[in-house]
Amino acid sequence: MGFERITGHEKQKGMLLSLLKKKRMPHAFLFTGPEGIGKKRVVMEFAKYIFCEHGTACNTCRPCLKVERGSHPDIFSTGGEESIGIEHSRNISKEVYEYPYESNRRIIIIDNAEKMTNEAKNALLKTLEEPPPFNIFFLITSSERDIPLTIKSRCTKLIFSPLFKEQLKAYFKNNLAINDEKAELLSCISHGSIGSGLFWTVEDNFLLRKQIAELLIGRGKSFLKASVISEKISKSQKDTMIYLSFILSLYRDMYFLNECGDDSMVMNRDIKGLLAMEKINMATLNNSIQMVEQTINLMRYNINRWLVLENMMLHLME
Repeated sequence: MGFERITGHEKQKGMLLSLLKKKRMPHAFLFTGPEGIGKKRVVMEFAKYIFCEHGTACNTCRPCLKVERGSHPDIFSTGGEESIGIEHSRNISKEVYEYPYESNRRIIIIDNAEKMTNEAKNALLKTLEEPPPFNIFFLITSSERDIPLTIKSRCTKLIFSPLFKEQLKAYFKNNLAINDEKAELLSCISHGSIGSGLFWTVEDNFLLRKQIAELLIGRGKSFLKASVISEKISKSQKDTMIYLSFILSLYRDMYFLNECGDDSMVMNRDIKGLLAMEKINMATLNNSIQMVEQTINLMRYNINRWLVLENMMLHLME
């Protein structure tokens, strides 16, 4: 049980267990790596080792079951899609000075830590400078560059890498009972992320993926379609980033097909025929890639995602 349920990240899991066994637990960790590869899942399974009555993450004792249900009183979690403001930091500051309820430790999780406002970062820094000894902080981020050096220097950093294609394929086959062909496709288009793969298992998302490809490189180009699709993919920042990554992969595949004549490296194999139909010169391809990358950078800010995506789509269609 415990870490056995998590695909990949063997080195990181081993390091955490070693620190726990040697009783050399840092007061703060920074988990950094791409979105959707299991960073928070590792934290939650590690919490079972910390709280477990047997120290084995047995998944049967009361503390383990509480962690599994998300109801353990000594786990405080904040963060998500929206920005983490000063009010969140005040809640953290208040929590860290309360003694744990059931254990001799408390776990404090700050998910999407890059979304902290400057005020929140300053407040957290003060907390990390002199934290009560029973707290363990876990800062989770997919954008380490947005975490101040003053905070990073007070954390033990664990870098999480994308999963291998074989690991993803095995996960989709064994955990979701997906057939071999579909699991192979999902392992190619997930960019090393189980979270992205799960996103594409939703039929509506998968269908919209093909509509985007037809809009950008097929013959179904229109302003109305561009506007409707832009609205659909702008509903959450997380979803938007997955769709933008997909668009980048489209242009990558077009490069291999049109410039190298090599279809063995194509990720989006289910739409290979559509990709091969569109001829595009390198200058146009480079400009398209640059526009998508600029849009990805813009998504870090508080903007009207729909308008920005619509503008991008219209330029890419030209």
